[in-house]
Amino acid sequence: MDELQLLRSFGKNVADPSVDALSRGRRGLVEHIGLQPAIAKPNSKKRFAFFGGTTALAAGALVATLVFTDVLGLAGWRGGADAAAASALSDAAAAAIENSDPVVGPGQYLKIDTEAVFTGGVQTAEWEHFAYLGTQDSQMYIPADDADDWVLVTEPRAAIKVFGEGFEEEAQESARAGFEEEQISRAPYGSFDNSKPRDWRLDDLPRDPQQLLNYIYRVTAGHGVSADGQAFDFISTTLRTGVVPAELRAALYLAAAGIPGVEITDEAATLNGRTGVAFGREEKDGFLHEIIIDPETGLLIGERTVQLFDSKMDLVFAGEVVGWTAVTTTVVDAAPAGGSLCGNGGEPVNGFGSGQCSDPNRPRTD
Repeated sequence: MDELQLLRSFGKNVADPSVDALSRGRRGLVEHIGLQPAIAKPNSKKRFAFFGGTTALAAGALVATLVFTDVLGLAGWRGGADAAAASALSDAAAAAIENSDPVVGPGQYLKIDTEAVFTGGVQTAEWEHFAYLGTQDSQMYIPADDADDWVLVTEPRAAIKVFGEGFEEEAQESARAGFEEEQISRAPYGSFDNSKPRDWRLDDLPRDPQQLLNYIYRVTAGHGVSADGQAFDFISTTLRTGVVPAELRAALYLAAAGIPGVEITDEAATLNGRTGVAFGREEKDGFLHEIIIDPETGLLIGERTVQLFDSKMDLVFAGEVVGWTAVTTTVVDAAPAGGSLCGNGGEPVNGFGSGQCSDPNRPRTD
């Protein structure tokens, strides 16, 4: 039994790596430890004795590391979603492939309508603390040619629910802060608010589900409450953009099926008037994080966060939905007129792409 066979024996559900992957792993090992092809050298015996003696354990660990990161990764080593969730995610992936993405023709726009609710918290002057749910809705228009102007419409914000009594006015003031009116931003390449060109780097993501999940675990390592929770959040956040093509969307669903703890949490979850299957994972921070998928089309409906514990400070109790996002994509022939690079009416500062705009409400001192 060689090293790769030994490592595979620890996870029966792990697919055999390809010949190319095996070659890369072994080649990486050879290059790292400095072994060369079989060419006689004066110190070849000394080199062999050194490798075979005191560094045997280190070499074994290195084999494991190279194979672990380049060939197998974390996907499948500790199981995955429960059987029902894995089956439903597989069906959703198939539906995503069968339903083609909308085509954005010349002069048209991909409109991404996002309706979101977030949790806000406020502490009053009397040291009273309360929480509320506030809206955060927007529409983004992406042109067929990225170099043309993108348009982002940010709607006024409002508090739609207050946890506790007597704080409605404070909640509305907190939710509206800086977003009392509709704002329109306009910029080529989606460089809204003087940011760098928008790039979700979707082309960097593997389309093979296991390789994709391995990639996700690597790039999210060390973040979040847990590795599995952060991987699930990466998938949710990527899908939320509304620009994920069908083949990648399918791969993300299948990657989610490889994450331990993922299960069907609601077979008929309704979000913004649309109903789908909710796949969720309870996290150690006391929240249930879900993605909701239309099983017929394989389209993402949105995501939802449910609190699993009672919070006496904020009067938020177990079972409360404390945040959600609904995403709808359509192709339209026009985008709203008006707007500027800095949607708040300010001007770019510190150069293009700095991410900074002046405050139009602050009086000038020059």
